[in-house]
Amino acid sequence: MPLTSKLIAAAAATAAITALVFDPGAAFAQAVPQPVAGAASQPADTAAVLQGAQRIGAARFSAYRKGASTLVVLPPGAVGKPLLWYTELVRVPAGAVTADKGLQVSSLLARFERVGNIIHVRDLSTTQKRRAGVSPGGPTLPGAQANDPPGAAGADPKVRPIDVALSSSETGALIASFPVVGSLPDGSTVLDVTATFSNDIGAATGRSILAKVGAVPAAVDPSKSYIDGVRVRGDALTVRSHITFLAGLKSEPMAGPQPVSVVLGHSIVFLPEQPMVGRPANPRVGFFQNDYTEFESERGSAQDKQALIGRFRLEKADPAAPLSDPIKPITYYLGRGMPERWKPYVKAGVLQWLPAFEAAGFSNAIRVLDAPTPEQDPEWSPEDVTINVIRWVPQENINAMGPRVTDPRSGETLSAHIQIWPAVIEGFGQYYWALFSSVDAGARTLPLSTEKSGALLSYIVAHEVGHTLGLMHNQIASTAHTVAQMRQPEFANRYGPNSSIMAYGRFNQVAQPGDGITQLWSVIGPYDLAAIKYGYGRFGSDSASERRELAAFAETFARDRRLFWASEESAELISRFHLDPRVLTENTGAERVQATRLGVSNLRRSLDQLDAATGGDAKLYASTYGVMLSRHVGLLKSVNRLLAGVMPAMDDGKSRLPTQVPAAEQKQAVQYLLGEGAASLEPYTAPAVVERVSVYGGYAAIDRLQAGMVSDLMAGSTVALLESQRRSNPVAYSSLDLGKDINAAVWGDLKSSSPTQRALQRGYIDAAKDLLNAWAKGGADERKMAEALRAELPLTPAAAQAMVETGDDTVFIPWLHASLPALKTRLEAASRSAAAEADRLHFADMALQVGRLQKIGMP
Repeated sequence: MPLTSKLIAAAAATAAITALVFDPGAAFAQAVPQPVAGAASQPADTAAVLQGAQRIGAARFSAYRKGASTLVVLPPGAVGKPLLWYTELVRVPAGAVTADKGLQVSSLLARFERVGNIIHVRDLSTTQKRRAGVSPGGPTLPGAQANDPPGAAGADPKVRPIDVALSSSETGALIASFPVVGSLPDGSTVLDVTATFSNDIGAATGRSILAKVGAVPAAVDPSKSYIDGVRVRGDALTVRSHITFLAGLKSEPMAGPQPVSVVLGHSIVFLPEQPMVGRPANPRVGFFQNDYTEFESERGSAQDKQALIGRFRLEKADPAAPLSDPIKPITYYLGRGMPERWKPYVKAGVLQWLPAFEAAGFSNAIRVLDAPTPEQDPEWSPEDVTINVIRWVPQENINAMGPRVTDPRSGETLSAHIQIWPAVIEGFGQYYWALFSSVDAGARTLPLSTEKSGALLSYIVAHEVGHTLGLMHNQIASTAHTVAQMRQPEFANRYGPNSSIMAYGRFNQVAQPGDGITQLWSVIGPYDLAAIKYGYGRFGSDSASERRELAAFAETFARDRRLFWASEESAELISRFHLDPRVLTENTGAERVQATRLGVSNLRRSLDQLDAATGGDAKLYASTYGVMLSRHVGLLKSVNRLLAGVMPAMDDGKSRLPTQVPAAEQKQAVQYLLGEGAASLEPYTAPAVVERVSVYGGYAAIDRLQAGMVSDLMAGSTVALLESQRRSNPVAYSSLDLGKDINAAVWGDLKSSSPTQRALQRGYIDAAKDLLNAWAKGGADERKMAEALRAELPLTPAAAQAMVETGDDTVFIPWLHASLPALKTRLEAASRSAAAEADRLHFADMALQVGRLQKIGMP
């Protein structure tokens, strides 16, 4: 993926999302109403409001149905209290796939405010980004808050100037309003929520899902929009809204507005009066975090950047015991739509994390339960923001997600809604077979057995559970082990291919037939154990000692290679790690060329067995071919990261300079890619293979991939980075070294031309054309691209400029100019002496193309 696209995708992809399959026959919306107890003895105004109403739920909130209206009773003191408004898709239009964000629509910190006879809901999400420091003499634990719990409308006067400044500088939007229709003697307030939840709510709208089916909503149809159900339990109120939009359909533009319906689940839950004590984030440990700016901080600075990690509230039943059960374990429910045959594997995936919590001091920290049946609990709903659920989503999407809903004040995880699309089982099965058909005797044919597929599903679930526990991806864990370790059974079968299950390394690609490797996918690793201890273990006896001990423990992550953490899931992280060849996805092994070569060997053996493994199933053959080719190209592209590669020190990113990839290793990468690597794609063009997949265009597709290998190496940003490296290090691999090595690989032998050589030579022409066109424009495109990048991401001008560098002002350009005349002469001579007509014509065309390159930018 180009760097600009990666940055934009990363900025848009920091949150993991959720989904569900819900039985429309469940009684969530149809709980049997109960008569209001004691209605006759209520005061006159209350009797008028609730006369004839039927109660449909009572807890901290109460809900009633009266005719066509839905009434909700706010408890005394609810106005001004912090709450979370969470919205999720329950049912979507036919054909919609919730692939990018899953089912989550919004998650907002808010509070109720009363103005006259209206209760408004104010969004306070942005206010959590600006906080006052802890008051003198106030709570001192990390994450402890100032006088008022954030989100509350405190009655106490603001006495510190910073409190006055913060409370008067910003306000959140009012996102919903409910008319007050009565009150109760205890101070409760009765609201009519019918109109609001029967309509589209801008801050929690279902409009975006309509785009998935090519619908452009124009307006809500009120005659077909209504409250589909209400549930009250504990501190939460959940309302399902059935909203019908009148929308234009791109597939039928002349049909006029058509009805398109969506069901949304809104959960409103009161947050704890006192937020959970937060734990500070550390750049060495990859937790999702809640960032904010603290003004007048405890350490004395006027303004300071702070962050708290996301984690469940997990407290020991016996605080003095080294190992104790929690007061309340983390409980995951298996959704009602999950097929029975997969449940044992999903449960096993969740419970893989038990040893990590034992290392942090908790026994039985996690449990897995089946969702209650409709008979046991007719109102149970998977979108409820107060429960953790794993759901089966029958949509056409090969993926799984592990999202979380958090209290933004403290980072406390309130719930996790893991989403599994069934197609991920087949997708991972094909991926696994492609690498290990000759390594694992249990993976000779497709589809894989239920047992093998289930084992892979356990791994997938364990990875997603890790996200819900607060852990981000750890892509540097993919290269923690050497190739020798990964081929040694005693080591590889214990630790798997990565040092963390949160890596995207996935599989031990280097394991070869006869190595005796059986643990071919990721398991909970050393990094995971240490990270869970950082997030959930107990440190210190007071706030000061806790901070010291946490900081000291975090330092161990920088000293042990197995505990390194790095990823590319934000603009800041990409800026730091996008040139680090250790930070990889879908690849494993420390020695990049060697690990790639072994992985390619496995893929090529599988390609020879593809027909037998798919048993004549044409669709399975074609889709598996696509998976294999994609993985093969991905392995090759990982080698490209060695070019201009730099490895930052694994500390706070400030104390030491990064290390450059040695020149010999970069040279080896170029030679491998344009030699053995490019040639390794040739088996995909065998007529017996490619013509079963694509009669037209199959050969050209491989040619384009091979040509792209040259273009990637000659990218302007790579050329510029290599020149920068040489300026800082006189023995570094330079842009001129790159040019000479590419020339030798692509144009060294002009006696004849294989299809691979022709593809590489065309790729060279295209790459040179891009570089020379950028030079002719004087780098004008760089400024435009940098401005566009800064419009998308919070980058400094210098950082944006570096990321869109075209190489127009490097010494590579005059070297390229100087090399073209001799190359043209050689090509003309090769054309004259070629024995085969195809070679003669190809060399003549290449000479013509080189001649055109010489004219670019010339007067």
